[in-house]
Amino acid sequence: MKDMSKKIFEKENQAEVSNNPRHQNKSLTQLVSLSLIGGNRKNDLKALELKNNYTSISSHPLVFCKPETKLKTQTTSSPQKQSPVKPKQVETQSNELCKLINNYSEPILDYYLELNTLTPKNCLSNHTVSANLRAKMIDWMVEVLTSYKCKDQTFFLAVKLMDSYLSKTTQKHIPQDLHLVGVTTMFMACKFEEIYPVKLQIVHEKIAHKKLTKDEIKDKETNILSTLDFNLVGITVLDVITIVLSILNMNQQLYQITLYLAKLALYDYEFVNSHTYAQIACAALIVSSKIVEQIDQSLSSEVVIPLIVSTLKMDNADAMESANKLLSVAKGFEKQYPNLENLKKFSKFQMSDILKTQP
Repeated sequence: MKDMSKKIFEKENQAEVSNNPRHQNKSLTQLVSLSLIGGNRKNDLKALELKNNYTSISSHPLVFCKPETKLKTQTTSSPQKQSPVKPKQVETQSNELCKLINNYSEPILDYYLELNTLTPKNCLSNHTVSANLRAKMIDWMVEVLTSYKCKDQTFFLAVKLMDSYLSKTTQKHIPQDLHLVGVTTMFMACKFEEIYPVKLQIVHEKIAHKKLTKDEIKDKETNILSTLDFNLVGITVLDVITIVLSILNMNQQLYQITLYLAKLALYDYEFVNSHTYAQIACAALIVSSKIVEQIDQSLSSEVVIPLIVSTLKMDNADAMESANKLLSVAKGFEKQYPNLENLKKFSKFQMSDILKTQP
């Protein structure tokens, strides 16, 4: 392992995956500059050329905040089978689900906030792995997990497991070791979250390109679980975002932009090291509400932001400071990480199109 080339995240180590990632042709162009997060709302917005159809918040109540997948339908000459589920049954099931969310979302959030103290910190302090190399690993995780159609939660859990392990292990790791750690935590996260996880054989052959043996991956998994004392209980940034949006009944467009910002935040070691997962989620929600406000004028950030802050039981000044720091990270992302393209490649929203704030 130690004689492996340091360029472990170049193309030869990337997964052999589909060349047709899930792109959305819809994009945002000519978007007016955002006002500063702490400033007043601007009413004199410039004309927007939009290919996205953004609807009001009240028109699409959120169910688990996950955007609905639009299925393509084909017309055929043969008669179509009728669905056994009638519309009234679907409506009843949806109402019951909404009741469950209303009854239990706040206690769940309280539990998440208790676990917020378990956010991993200083994960690189005892190792020679650089912050830039960690960012490369996270960018590679985006490509691999998205290409294998894994859940967003699988990505956030993989990053959390990697950071938690590096912050707790007494073994000092060098740059070449990070490849094995990242591959193993992705494998573990898939088994934890996915109904059909990526098999070890695929991880060995397609993801690691046979540069890691199956035994090495299994041994590292054992080592990680032992270091974490088999305690995988905790939260991710996405857990907090999902439950807050459920409580506030936000629209689905806000989810996608918040998801993008949350992933982007994890790249920046300095930002992650100075914030808990709940603070990162709060910052992403605040910035995304400012963005959506300029697209859907039925959303007022002056109303939504205090609700976000109070729901997460945070100090308003601290929340605004975190949001402005995240906005700065987003504005400088392409300059700081010029060769990391996977977040932009596999996301529906491009920060170069929407984050144009005034200095």
